[in-house]
Amino acid sequence: MDDELTPAQIDSLLNEESGDRAVLIALLRERIWRWPWWDRSWQVVEIREVRPREIHDWLHEVSIDGLVSRDAAAPLPLSVYTRVAGSRLDRFEVQVADTLIGPPIRESDPHPFGAIFCALMDRRGISRPEMARRCGLAQSTVAKIRAGRLVPQRADHLADIAAAFEMPVGDLRAIAGLPEDD
Repeated sequence: MDDELTPAQIDSLLNEESGDRAVLIALLRERIWRWPWWDRSWQVVEIREVRPREIHDWLHEVSIDGLVSRDAAAPLPLSVYTRVAGSRLDRFEVQVADTLIGPPIRESDPHPFGAIFCALMDRRGISRPEMARRCGLAQSTVAKIRAGRLVPQRADHLADIAAAFEMPVGDLRAIAGLPEDD
């Protein structure tokens, strides 16, 4: 996907109370109409709720609930899940009633922790070989973490990574979306 968004479209996605719903309806309609199998007589007619969630200052996941309808047909519930990375729409999944319409967001998509891990390494000037050495990990493991393909879960790995970043293990667990250590 990776489509560039206008400032008005970004505002409609990220401001649940003040975002322009007409802009959001037009954005959803335009994205859905790209699918050759979509029956264009079905229109997004209402946005009921927009729930943005900040993953990082430049990365947001947005859930949208609304209605689609055509002609005199009874409206059907619409659920949209999308991810906004900076000014780009990089994920877009649509469900009408109980049916997934658009291409699903795959489980194999990179975990957002990878981008945060990269930023922490870059800000601290830690190279991949240096992080591997500090943590007793293979460079390929560090590369997988950076790419969002692996989220460390072992307590010893988390402790070593937190030490390399000079941060509490609990903070690293929270950033990675892991439960608190008991």
